Amino acid sequence: MKSVAKTILVMFVAVASQGLAAEENCTKDKKKASCTESVVKERVDWACKLVTEKGEAALPEIKKMRFDCCGEPDYVWINDLSPKMIMHPIKPQLDGTDLSKNADPAGKLLFVEFSKAVKSKPNGSWVEYKWTKLGEPDATPKKSWVKGCKPKDGKENWVVGSGTWY
Repeated sequence: MKSVAKTILVMFVAVASQGLAAEENCTKDKKKASCTESVVKERVDWACKLVTEKGEAALPEIKKMRFDCCGEPDYVWINDLSPKMIMHPIKPQLDGTDLSKNADPAGKLLFVEFSKAVKSKPNGSWVEYKWTKLGEPDATPKKSWVKGCKPKDGKENWVVGSGTWY
């Protein structure tokens, strides 16, 4: 019994230490801290699986999901290949809109690039661009993992994506 309690205590200390290390890394002076690529890919894979299994019925569940990136809320969005927004959880006014003209400050057509990436590499690809963090005045480098996911009963892939700063 002492061995089990000792193991649990060691695990608790290890997890707490990781949390403190992450907290230290997420100070305002270190605003560049971001989600790891694996966390972003994991969330996209999760959403893609739901889309494949449930189609449009998965959208409410995906819309509610958030994950923390060094104190910044992150999410998964979905657009089609045209590109038209299927679902954006924090900007629902984009849902159903044509995204072909949406560009970063350097003029990169974001959703056109996301669609191109999925057409050439349906299993996933990183797309780099610049975007402004919430509360920041200037755009900084960001990248999004986008993957082609065929919705249940759908004819063509949707672009399922999420991003992180680096």
